[in-house]
Formats: sequence, structure tokens, C-alpha cells
Amino acid sequence: MSFKKLYGCINFSIVVLILLAMSVFSCTSENEIEDITTASKIVDEEIVAEQTINEIETADYVSESPSDLETDQAAGLIDSILVGTQVGNRIPEFKIIYEDGTEVTSTSLIENGKPVFMYFAASWCPGCTRELAELKEVYPEFTDDIVFISVGVDPTETMSELVKYKERHSHPWTVAKPLGQMIADLKVTSQSTKIAFNSAGVITYRDGYGKGNREVWAKWMENEGEGF
Repeated sequence: MSFKKLYGCINFSIVVLILLAMSVFSCTSENEIEDITTASKIVDEEIVAEQTINEIETADYVSESPSDLETDQAAGLIDSILVGTQVGNRIPEFKIIYEDGTEVTSTSLIENGKPVFMYFAASWCPGCTRELAELKEVYPEFTDDIVFISVGVDPTETMSELVKYKERHSHPWTVAKPLGQMIADLKVTSQSTKIAFNSAGVITYRDGYGKGNREVWAKWMENEGEGF
């Protein structure tokens, strides 16, 4: 073979090799670009899916709040309790007037969120004076937790007379008189009647004339009005 032909063949081979290399490089680049694009698409889809899951979980959490559910259940349970005048009953609606002229309802007392102890007294009742002296020893420890009200049971006694009785014995609680049919509605038939209900308005303690003592009343207050 002549030198000229040999030179031509070498040049042709070089051209073929160059074209082959370019073809391989081009295929590799295209494949790499396609792989990168596919990977990026997968990552984007995963991010979107994760955001969607988080949104669903957040929505479920808000719509099914345990505290809201418990509150509704508690309210329904209280509403199902029979209104009456004995332990375990919901206290009937009533209204009283404080010594300063403020009118208070059973509803407002319950909304206050504290247990309520009502003592139905008369200034001329020796049993009331004795029991109120015992309560005076017990109650001050619980002034921040319990609402204690001395309610005048004798319709002939004025508010002024009840206040003087309170001041004479240094009673640390509020004095009140019943309004409307409160005495009849609560079936209070004598002085020295004790009626107490918890923060939900359910009667947890009731005693009649001369019944109860310092230990009983202290235990009721220690239990935050939830009974014994």
C-alpha cells in the first residue's frame, strides 16, 4: 500500500474514533440529565406528599380536640342529673340578696367555679349560734376555695338584724336573705339546715337541725365540695 493510501486510512480511522467518542459522550450526558430530572421529580413528589400528610394530621388534631370532647361529655352528664333537693341532685334554681344589696342566682354561683356551703340560720336560734361558732373555726382556712353563705331562714328578720348578728359574733362570711320561693323550692323547713353543692351545682351534703359537726364540715371543705 502506498504511503498516500495509508495516510488516508489513518485519517479516516481517526475521524471514525472521534465520531464514536462524541456519540458515547452525548448518550451519557443525555442519560445523566434524564436521571437528574427524574430524581428531582421524585423529590418534589415526596415533599408534596409529606406536606399533604402534615396538613391532614393537623386538621384531624384540631377537629378532634380531646379537651373539647371531654367538656361536652361533662356538660351532658351534668344535664342528665335530676334536679332536686337531696344529695346527688342538681340544685334547683334560686335567688338570694347579699347584705350589700347584690342579687345572686344559683347559676351565677355555679359559674363562679367554687363549691358553695349555705347555712340557714336565725339570730334567735341557740343551735345556729353554736354550729356557726364551730364553722367559724373551720371555714377561714378555705376562704379562697369555698363560698360560704349564711342565709336568714326567718322571714320576719330584717337584713339589718342579720348583719348585727354577724357582727356580734364576728362571722367572716357573707349574710343573705332568700328571694322568691327559695325556701320552699329547697324544702328548708327549719333553722340550722345545711345545704352544700359542688362547683357543678350537684348537692353533695345536706343536714337538718342540730346535725353535722366540725369534723364533717372540715372534711367536705377539704374535699373541695365533692362529698365524703
